[in-house]
Amino acid sequence: MNQKGKDRGKQRLLAAEFWPALLLVIVGTQAQVVRAQNEQSRGARIEAAMLPNAPSSSEKLTLAGAVELALKQNLDIQIANIETASRQQDRVIARSELLPHAGFDASDAVTRYNTKAQLGVQPSIIPHEVGPYQSIHVGPTFSTPIFNLTLIREYQASGHRLLASRADEQTVREETVLLAVSEYMAHLRALASVTAAQSRVELADRLAHQADDLLKDGVASKIDVSRAQVRLREEQQRLIDAQRDAETTVNALKRILNVPDSEQIEFADQQDFFSTPSLDLSDLLSAALEQRPELHSLEESIKAAQSAHQAAVAQSLPNLAFDGRWNEQGQTFNSTTPGYEYSVSVKVPIFTGGRLRAERKSTALAEQRTQEQLAQERNLVTEQVRDGQVELQAALHQVELGRQEVQLANEEVSLSQGRFQSGVTDNIEVTTAQDSLARANDAEIGALFRYNVARAQLARAVGSVEQTYTRP
Repeated sequence: MNQKGKDRGKQRLLAAEFWPALLLVIVGTQAQVVRAQNEQSRGARIEAAMLPNAPSSSEKLTLAGAVELALKQNLDIQIANIETASRQQDRVIARSELLPHAGFDASDAVTRYNTKAQLGVQPSIIPHEVGPYQSIHVGPTFSTPIFNLTLIREYQASGHRLLASRADEQTVREETVLLAVSEYMAHLRALASVTAAQSRVELADRLAHQADDLLKDGVASKIDVSRAQVRLREEQQRLIDAQRDAETTVNALKRILNVPDSEQIEFADQQDFFSTPSLDLSDLLSAALEQRPELHSLEESIKAAQSAHQAAVAQSLPNLAFDGRWNEQGQTFNSTTPGYEYSVSVKVPIFTGGRLRAERKSTALAEQRTQEQLAQERNLVTEQVRDGQVELQAALHQVELGRQEVQLANEEVSLSQGRFQSGVTDNIEVTTAQDSLARANDAEIGALFRYNVARAQLARAVGSVEQTYTRP
């Protein structure tokens, strides 16, 4: 082999090695891109609800963002969406019964029979055995209802059931928003309790050191030091309990938002927890009776029950239908000739064993039951609105009293600390003041949580909690 042939052989060998290697590089690069996209999509759900224009290291979940995330990902809402989609298909099925149907029929049969067995007698002019012979039928078939009031009423009922399902979906959305807001506020409450507990731990630690110093100076006694140390341990235990509550509320919120357990969530709006925004709604009861999705669902259910009752009544009326077929008939495919059949049928039920009367009675009772449920639900909505107004007002007064109590408790701690430092009294007054401060902190935080939840519950009672807590 000459040198030129050897060079071409080497080039072919290099090409054979190069293209598989290039293919492996491309496949590996695509796999890395897919993995990167999966990692990005995993965190995209929470990132979309975070504060805008914030760096990734400081992104925090706001209350409005938590509500939007719950509305997108909550499993109860997704199940409600599926139920609504199912109702839409039921409506399509009901509509299809009112439309013409067409099909294609093809048959090929071979028949042989005994004349006497078929007729019971043996005519002399007919052979004892007939066949075997082949029969071929090939062609389209069609049918359509001309007048069937039952099918019309059932289609109307399916439309009302679809509207009721959409109202039920809105009910689930309202309940989910209420759960998300309540759990978000519960976590902010836990964070506020952690902050207050940390402050009290620092205070208890300072007072414990103060008791040690006064013991060294001969002003305090050993029991004062022990009492201060016991108080410090109690405050540390309360801090541990508050931190536990913060963790459990995060887990509950993750379940509502349907985010992975591995996702780390940082919360904003911590200062908003201490505010008491009003609920800007006028004529709450009228708005609730107009907006509550449960009432809309029952109203549509009543209409669906009325249509179902009318459909049951219409079963006693004549039904008119048109059917037909056109095909090629023959003993072989080469000898087929056109054939057709067209018919108009009228069906009138005469005796059904009491079924139609029972169906009319059953659908009438279903309509009556739904009407009673609507009246009961309206009474319940009225009660919820009135109770919500009373609860919100009471919670607001409790917040004001809690703030005053915290202010007075801080003054009591300061005064008792000065008296103990001056040697006027022991630190029993100090620990008593610390107890008062702890109770005041808990009362204020509890009142703020009560107010925020009462506000959300009143908005839910009116039927506007989603509108209240979503971003404008």
